[in-house]
Amino acid sequence: MFMIRVWLLLAMVILAIMHTALTHFMVIPFFNSIIVKCLILGIVFGLMNYLVAEVFARKFDKLKKINKQLRVNLNTDNLTGILNRRAFDNDIKSLEEYKGSYSLIFIDIDNFRDFNNRFGHDVGDRVLTKVGQTIQASTRASDRVYRYGGEEIVLLLMDCKKANAWKMAETIRTEISALDNESYPQITISLGVSSYPDDGDTIQELIVASDQALLLAKRNGKNRTILCGQYAK
Repeated sequence: MFMIRVWLLLAMVILAIMHTALTHFMVIPFFNSIIVKCLILGIVFGLMNYLVAEVFARKFDKLKKINKQLRVNLNTDNLTGILNRRAFDNDIKSLEEYKGSYSLIFIDIDNFRDFNNRFGHDVGDRVLTKVGQTIQASTRASDRVYRYGGEEIVLLLMDCKKANAWKMAETIRTEISALDNESYPQITISLGVSSYPDDGDTIQELIVASDQALLLAKRNGKNRTILCGQYAK
């Protein structure tokens, strides 16, 4: 922004010099009418200002687009294309004073280490990408999907009560189980669901509750959804 202001100042100074030269060498010697002189100088000066302003407006728009893309890249997971942990940490700050209903779904890919250890990290990356894209396609436009860390994915569902969060979790689990994983083992996920205000007074309490529900799902056979405070197959 500083350099843009510097270049704008230089452009205006050069424009003023050009306008003065035009007045002195071209308009005054050839036109005697004051009205004609004013009209010509006004039109020329206006056009020159417009052209300078247009050039800088386009440069500014381009810079805004670049900055917007940088912000998107900063909050996006490079592998899966979904949001990253940085985005999650930023988004939950706005929930500290939020009093409406919302839900969290913690998701973990079952036996993910086996994909990496038995078939290689390329296969593991493809599995993670498939899961992330499938989850993203199964959610509402207002829902936020984050890669929380490793093979763990988190959903933040605004204006979503517990019963609806449960339905979405089961839909996602079913969609993932039906994925075609070629010659490799079937992909399954375990999920833990919590909701505000049912399962906690703060977002941090909900994170803990969802994580505990997820751990319970893993301990009880995997490929299942656990609702905070209630066991479900």
